[in-house]
Amino acid sequence: MKANEQNNKIPEMLDKLKLKKPEKTVLEKILREPIAYIPDPRFCRSSIMIPYMDKMVEVVPGQALKQEEEETLFLQMNYHRHKLCQLRRKFLRTKEFRSKLAGDLHNRYQKQQEARSLIVTANMGLVLAMAKRMDHINVEFTDLISEGSMALLRATEKFDCGRGIKFSTYACRAILKSFSRIAKQTYRYRNFFPAQLDTTYEKDDSLERVREKKTMDYADEVNAIMNQNLAELSHIEQLVVEMRFSLGEQKDHKPLTLKEVGDKLGLTKERIRQIQNKALAKLKDVAEERMVFA
Repeated sequence: MKANEQNNKIPEMLDKLKLKKPEKTVLEKILREPIAYIPDPRFCRSSIMIPYMDKMVEVVPGQALKQEEEETLFLQMNYHRHKLCQLRRKFLRTKEFRSKLAGDLHNRYQKQQEARSLIVTANMGLVLAMAKRMDHINVEFTDLISEGSMALLRATEKFDCGRGIKFSTYACRAILKSFSRIAKQTYRYRNFFPAQLDTTYEKDDSLERVREKKTMDYADEVNAIMNQNLAELSHIEQLVVEMRFSLGEQKDHKPLTLKEVGDKLGLTKERIRQIQNKALAKLKDVAEERMVFA
């Protein structure tokens, strides 16, 4: 209830400051919407943060940043957001110095936006490069760019530079997942509204041949992944998958049921099902990643 009352008073607070409309719009957004940031122990010591905040990072579109440059930009963005949270609390709690606090809020907001923009600009090349290498049929290139760009923005919000990995590595995973998601959505849509309903496609089986080839390629990929254990399956996971689907050393034997595999390994049927599902999830992730970049 207090939060609602406070939000209702925000326009009145801002009217008293006699701000220009653009500044008022930005401040109202800052005061109403939650501010998320990735905390860092260094934020508590201004002596440590000052060198980071004073550092200028030059960004060239399409040119990858060094890891220390990425760290600087992420620290700047999240530190400004951290300060935004503190300033907002002061603004809402006090009736004095609101004019100065409003200026500080606007300044911090602009700076965190600038840091975020530099990060996105430096990494937009990832989206374009990965979209060009995408191997899913029936997915529009513009849709890939749109989905990949949104994934890059989400990754920018969630990345923790304190973990010691490059942002490009983290972002690539997020972009790849977004590509897989839109490919699945497109596939479901085309199954719901099949092209075969169009009379011009009635005698054309090219799509079916492409699907068959994709299925065979996927099966070959799974076999290759199993043979090299690229999915890092445990010994028990390998045994279960081989027995269930006649792979590896079990390729000359018929597939076994969950109960039959359980009897051989001394485990319950339900436990075999759990092991199988976990192993298949690992295989699926690796297979999709390898085929996207094939």
